[in-house]
Order: sequence, then structure tokens, then C-alpha cells
Amino acid sequence: MLEQRFLGFINDNRLIGPADRVLLAVSGGLDSVVMAEVFFRTGQSFALAHVNFGLRGVESDADAHFVQNIAARYGVPFHLTRFDTASVATERGISIQMAARDLRYDWFAQLIQAHGYASVATAHHQNDVLETLLLNLTRGTGLAGLHGIAARQGSVIRPLLFATRDELKDYADTHQVTFREDQSNADDTYARNRIRHHVVPVLAELNPGLWQTFPRTIGRLRAAEVLMQAELDRSWQTITETEGDRTLLRTNALLALPEPAFRLGEWLKPFGFTLDQAGQMLDALSRPPGQVFQSATHRVTHERSGLLLTHLTPLDWPEIRLDVWPDAPIDVAGRFWLTIETMPRPIDFKLPADPNIACLDADRLSFPLLLRPWQLGDRFQPLGLQGHKLVSDLLNDLKLSRAEREGTLLLLSGGQIAWVIGRRISHHVRITPQTRRVARLVWVAQ
Repeated sequence: MLEQRFLGFINDNRLIGPADRVLLAVSGGLDSVVMAEVFFRTGQSFALAHVNFGLRGVESDADAHFVQNIAARYGVPFHLTRFDTASVATERGISIQMAARDLRYDWFAQLIQAHGYASVATAHHQNDVLETLLLNLTRGTGLAGLHGIAARQGSVIRPLLFATRDELKDYADTHQVTFREDQSNADDTYARNRIRHHVVPVLAELNPGLWQTFPRTIGRLRAAEVLMQAELDRSWQTITETEGDRTLLRTNALLALPEPAFRLGEWLKPFGFTLDQAGQMLDALSRPPGQVFQSATHRVTHERSGLLLTHLTPLDWPEIRLDVWPDAPIDVAGRFWLTIETMPRPIDFKLPADPNIACLDADRLSFPLLLRPWQLGDRFQPLGLQGHKLVSDLLNDLKLSRAEREGTLLLLSGGQIAWVIGRRISHHVRITPQTRRVARLVWVAQ
């Protein structure tokens, strides 16, 4: 019966294709050993992988030997590695559990790449889903944390999510499947074990049909998250304007939507911002602009026209030197293209209206040309101005945002500023009636 449900589950969720060879993560415990037995009895193509985390001394070594014997009995490939997990956890400043998780999944990814496995299968089941939901609910979570564990996440599949732990134990008893006992599973020091041993039994007593109703609830939560995400994606497109690495969230449009704080929190979560910060951003909209919020990677600035999302640090602009006219567009930091072409001055020449296009007197430009970020103290003579002006003053006069100022580049000719890109050209390289050749420069986002 369990084998038929397994086949139905992997088919319904498209977890394993006819030609797929799957890497099974097998610890030696009940869940993963039953998974291996089910794969073997249903004729799947698979290999076993075991990680010795070096945390339980001779017991860890015995686990590795046990799993190796299973692979030999099935006649399938066996992969084994060992880590000094405690040292890695100390070195990275994380818990042993987190270090173990990172190490094993990094190794699985390497095996998939090296041996051509379609995916790696872990033996998570319905009890794991419920325990994860309760843990997340206790710590605080959104919809994604309430629907538990997905059947597929990238290259990781979980083909036993349809079954409970008791069903796996019954299967092991029926087919005389032996497995290793990990004594740490009985240790209530771990929050998950306390939920497993003390909370879930009470829930099952309150609702004898828990393992029938719970999966249906999970399905509804997943469907609700899909609908919510679709609405978030749709409304994000309607209220934002993106140019290069800058995204502006228009204030009036944001405030007109239901639950703006929640939406803002969900939108900005991938950029490292918290729900509390999202609430503070909304509060800031009732005050004069200028307040800045930061995550580890990004910045949100309250501008006159809305909330501006940018990278936290200025782009790492390279200095680009040109000793001859380029014959192809120039890639600038993987974010912009600079195209330069020269041509005879047209009789009916008109200055371009687009600020990202500059037409300069080609014969007044001298090599090398240098593309670099502006610096404090940079000054030039803007087109039409009698005297010189600091670039910083020009940017302030234009009322540019902090991010726009940081992203401003200069084109220098013979050490002098020829173009504050996208802002102003220099008076000394302007087109005049005496100009014979025009250098046309176009700056465009990739």
C-alpha cells in the first residue's frame, strides 16, 4: 500500500522522471532506510550518500558502515564523506545543526554535478511538516512558514511527504527493515524533539483525525500563498518604476492599496528588510523626505516621489581607459553600455533632447578618454556657463537623490571633464559652427 502511494505521490508531483537517477540522503535512521527500501522495491534508479558528521564518535562510524552495507546489498553506488562539523560551526559562528545542514547540502550539490544525478532525495514525512509548522508558528512566520516543507525545492525532492512516521515504522516492521537509532532524537533539549514528544501527541488526542485533516490544511495554505504571491507580483508592477539598479515605489499608488505595510514587507523581504522596517518606512511618508533605511545589502531612501530602492553601496564602477575610438559598445560594470561613434557634422545638426545622448566636437576630444566615478573637488565648465562649477554643486542643483548622485560617472578627455554622463556636457567640447566631426555618445542600461 505504501509503495503504491509513493508511486502516486512522485507521479502527481513530477518528482522523478523515467530516466532519472536519484541520490538518496541516508543517515541510517528509520526514515531514510525505509526510503531506500521503497526505492529499491519500486524499481527506481538510485545511489546512496551518507555524511559522517563526526559528532557521535564510534556511533557515527557505525552508522556509515551500516549504510555502506545497505548500498552493497542493493548493488547501488555509495558515496561517503566526513566533516569536522563542530570545528566548522565554531569557525563560521553558527550552530552545529546549521553547519551540518550547510555541509551536507553543499556536498550533495557537488555529487549531483559530478555524477549526473537528477536530484537528491531526503526522507522528510508528514510529521516533519507538522513539527516545522509548529516551530515556525512559535517563532513567528508568514504563510510560507505555515505550509511547511515543499515536495520539491530546486534539486532536492522529498518523496515521503505523503506518509507519517508511524506508517514508515509499520512498513519497516512488515518488511523486516533494520535501522539505526540516534539517541539524540530522544533529547528534549532540542525544540523539535519537545514538540514531537509533547505537543503533537496532545494535538492527536484532541483531533483523532489529525493526519487526515492536517494535510488538507497544508494544501489550502499553499494555495493561499500562491494567490497572495500572484497579487503581490501584479501590484508591484503597477506601482514601481525601474531604471538600471534603481526601483522607485510611488507613494500615492502604494498607500491606495489594501494592507500597504504587509505588501511593502513582503516586497522588500528578498532585499533583507524586516516587517518592522517596512512599517517604519510607511510612517516616514508622513514626514519630510530624506530618511534612509538599510538592510545588509540594500538601501531604501524616502524621496519626494516615493521610496527609492537601491544597492546599499555604490556600484563598484571601474575606471575605463580608451586610447582609440571604440568599434563596439563598452560594457560598464555589467549594468550599462556606452556607445561612441564619430561622423561628419550634419548640415541640419540639432542637439539631442535625451540627456543620455551627448554630441561632442570629436576634434576637441583628446586621448586617452577616461570613464570614472565623480569625486569631491571635480569641477568643469557646464555648457553655456561662463565660469566653472563643482560637479557636487551641479548634482545638488539638479535635486538628485543620494543614489543618483552616487551612480553618476564622468567622461574625461585629456584629464578634463567632457561629460557628466546623463547630466551636462562641458562647454569646451560643445558643437559649434566650426565643428567638422561629431562624436555621438549613447549611455543605456543593459
